[in-house]
Amino acid sequence: MRMTKPFWKLLVATGLFLMACQKTNNLLYIRITKQKTGYGYQILKDKNKLIDQPFIPAIQGEIAFKDSLQARRTAELVLKKIEKSSIPRISVNELDSMNIDCDIPKLP
Repeated sequence: MRMTKPFWKLLVATGLFLMACQKTNNLLYIRITKQKTGYGYQILKDKNKLIDQPFIPAIQGEIAFKDSLQARRTAELVLKKIEKSSIPRISVNELDSMNIDCDIPKLP
């Protein structure tokens, strides 16, 4: 009988510890958005917008993605960076490596 009381205390303490260590559900979502001239993306957490990117990042001007697939590929890279706790900055080199078509208007 004496073993049952410490056993229950240990069981309750272990349960409380495991509940305190349980990860919260921090799911991030990608939403592709239709723009006037193409596509953009949003990164959402619990229905709240973390990032609203209507245009291709890292290039000058307001140029939308040509198709939803290009927007999705870029958003997935941003999401990976967020999950790794790094700055979700996209470079022109990264856009090139993902074959993102960003027709930058040529100056006359």
